[in-house]
This record gives sequence, structure tokens and C-alpha cells, in this order.
Amino acid sequence: MSGHPFLDRVVPVIEALVSDQVGADETPRPGLLVALSGGPDSVALLLAGRTWAKSRPATLEAAHLNHQLRGDAALADEDFCRELCARLDIRLHVHRADPRPLARQRGLGLEEAGRHLRRRFLARLLDERPDLTCAATGHHRDDQTETVLLRLFRGTGLDGLRGIAPAHGRVIHPLLGVSRREIVSFLESQEQVYRIDATNETGEATRSRVRRELLPLARDIFGPGADRGPARLAEVAAADAALIDKLARQAFQRITADDGQGLSLAVEPLLALDPALARRVVRLVFQQEDGFARDLGLRHVDGVLTWLGRGQSGSSLDLPGGWHAVREFDRVRFLPGSAPATAGTGPLAEANLPPTGDREFRLHVEPGADSGPGPLADRTESPSRRNTTGWRLECPTTAIRGELRLRPWREGDRLEMLGLGGHKKVSDLLRERRIGVTARRGVLVVEDEAGLLWVVGLARAERTRLLPSTRRTVTIAVEPSGERNLAPENGKGRSA
Repeated sequence: MSGHPFLDRVVPVIEALVSDQVGADETPRPGLLVALSGGPDSVALLLAGRTWAKSRPATLEAAHLNHQLRGDAALADEDFCRELCARLDIRLHVHRADPRPLARQRGLGLEEAGRHLRRRFLARLLDERPDLTCAATGHHRDDQTETVLLRLFRGTGLDGLRGIAPAHGRVIHPLLGVSRREIVSFLESQEQVYRIDATNETGEATRSRVRRELLPLARDIFGPGADRGPARLAEVAAADAALIDKLARQAFQRITADDGQGLSLAVEPLLALDPALARRVVRLVFQQEDGFARDLGLRHVDGVLTWLGRGQSGSSLDLPGGWHAVREFDRVRFLPGSAPATAGTGPLAEANLPPTGDREFRLHVEPGADSGPGPLADRTESPSRRNTTGWRLECPTTAIRGELRLRPWREGDRLEMLGLGGHKKVSDLLRERRIGVTARRGVLVVEDEAGLLWVVGLARAERTRLLPSTRRTVTIAVEPSGERNLAPENGKGRSA
């Protein structure tokens, strides 16, 4: 089969795309997994992959997903793939998965649900087979044309006009430069049979109608090369979009920060960007999240920018894919899960708060020594002293009334503020100290029978003040559980 024009065009493309996937971690034997349906496109790709693998040498394997939607025809497709791979001495992985339950669960069409299952199947195989560098599918130039037209009539932007990328994650598409006619001609020259899925030609899916009705009309009006135009448009749009993506990444680096609670964006610099850049910067936040960037459409991105333009600090916005955005003064944070019922303000980095997350904390009281009035009177009052493992507060022994408890703060909590002569709501304190909704979830308080003594890392109660008349002190310690034994050596401490 060497020397055929189809192989001369496709094999170097496979080599280039696989090499890009390998990158700096190149091994002596890269590997390719071909998604094999039994149709002409995937069969031609398998033959080209076989030529490439022999020239390297390299590992070549195939994967067939039986969607179980066409009864005996689907089983015949599976048998054909088994026989073909056995004849070519290529290892075949077969999986059966019905897309209908997923389609009902997510409200997808059967075609889209089937693509989800295929991506999942290929990803699993790549994870299980470290000698396989990437997977390849048989999308060709006609598929590219159909994709661009479908997106065009749905009102896509520049990103959508890029169509099918030559590489997306660990999946490559080596046949985008050849037409279906060239593929069939190659297979006929090799006397290689293939399977035909009749639903591709007769189905009522939108893509099938574009292929069957729209493209013949376009060729009749604009000539036989009309279907090449959208594919060329995809190449031009991809080049233009790549430049804008580069500018967006530069802007992203300037206006993002990670304070330990995830990425956040500076709102004013974001809104000052050209809308084309601002949209891409928002999408970059989710680029690494599986599936979410695809679900975050133009209307969602524009909705985020419009919402931020209202300047309502403390508000939140639900997004698709199980995410939400939270405005915290001059920053916006994107978090998994639904938006909370209440929203706060301000970043965690501006306060000396415990980074609780999923960690467990414990409380311990360490007795202090008797002291004369001089040294105590000269001590500096502060909300807390943080050491390498936790937070400590020294206060008069007489300040503690009853059993101490450590708990998360809650709405309605009030603290008799040090030096203010009155009580303040903890929620007001958090707002004044610019503690955002994500950080508020980690705020802890220490209380006894008389009320709050300490908002850990932020403020202490008036009754914890050290006075010249103070004779005995205790130290309240809040530390992560298990980091060290908090009990004092004399064993006289109280813990809650």
C-alpha cells in the first residue's frame, strides 16, 4: 500500500500530530489508538495508521464502541471490526454502551450522547494503556464542512468557525485534509471492504439533512468545489483565533490570582478588556474542566460580563455544568456547585483566618503562669497570634465562663468588640474585613456560656482584654487535629 497518494498525504500528518502529542517526553515507541466503527473513514484511517506504525516502528491498536442502537446491523459492524483487526494483526478493544440512558439523563440527542460515550471509552483506554500516546478518529474534510455550516447557521462566533481541530486534548484527526471521495477511492484501490451505516444517509438528524440536501444544493449553485469553502474558512478562523487566544492568555495572567481557594479574576481590568478578549479570559478559567468549557456558551459568558458590570459585590450567578460565579468586591471567583443562598465579600488572603477546607480543628486551653501587673499591662492586644500549626489567644482566666466550644460562625452571632463598648454582628465584621463568601465557610468562633470570646484570626471579645490588674492568664489554642498533641505537659489544661 506504500506510495498511494492517500497514504502519502495522511501518514505524515499522523506522524506530525502524534509527535506533537509526545512532545518533550518522547519515547522510543509512541502509540496510536484508532477509533474504528467499520465505516470507510475509520477503516482507511486504520490502514494509514498501520503504515505509519510499521515505519516507526510504533504501537497501533483499535477501539470499537457498539452503541446497540441498530440491532443485528450493530453486531455485524462489531464482527467486521474483529475480523479486520484479526487479519491485520491489530489489537482491538470492544465496548458496548447504550447512549439512550445518558441522553435522557442529560437531555442530549442520541448522537451527542454517543459522542460522550465514545470520548469516555477512548479516554479510559488511553489511561489504562500508557504505551498509547493518543487516539485518532476518522473525521475528514466533508465532516469539517458540515460542522462549520451547522455552527454558522446556529450563530456561532469565531471559535465555532474553527470547526474540528486537528488535535483536541489526546484525540487527533488526521483526515481533515482529505475528502470522503478520496477515502473511498483509496479503499477501492486496495480492494478493502467496509460497512455502511444507512442512518447517516437517510436519518432525520440535522447533520444528515445537511449532507443529503444542503450540500448538493450548494454544489449546484456554486460548483463542485463549493463544499471546500467552509473547510478553508475553518483553517483561516483557526489561525485568527489562535492569535486572539494568545492575547487572552496574556491578559489572563495579568488579572488572575490564586489565594489558595482557587482562581479569581480582577473585575475592573476584566471589564476594561475588549469584549472579544474578556470572553476568552472568562472561558480560560474553565478550559481545564472536563466538559464545562464546551457547555459555557456565548450567552453564558456575556451573562457573566453583564452581571459583573452591575457592580453588586456579594452577589452570585449560577452557571452550566454545576458551577457558579461569586463577586467579592473587586474580584470574581468561579466555584463548583450551585451558588450559596447568601454571598459575602472579600478575599481570604486579606485576613489571618484558618484555611479550614476539609480539615478538622480542635480547641485546647493551656494555663499560664502567675504574672505581675507590669508585664501584662505592656502586652499588645491582638485578635490572635498565629504559630506554625494554629492560632493562639491569651486572655485572663476569669474571662472564661463555663465550657468552651469551637464551631463555625453562623448568622446572628454577635461579639462584644474589644474597645468599642458594644456588640457587633459577626456578619458585619466579616464584611468590614472584606472576607468573601468562600473564605467565610472557614471562619471559626470560640464561645462559652456567656457568648463569643473570639472570632479566630479576626477579633477578640472585650472581656478577653489583658489589664494591669490581671494576675493569671490562659492561652486558647485552635490547631488542626492530629498535627501535634495539644495537651500541656502538666496535664492541667481543659479541652473542648
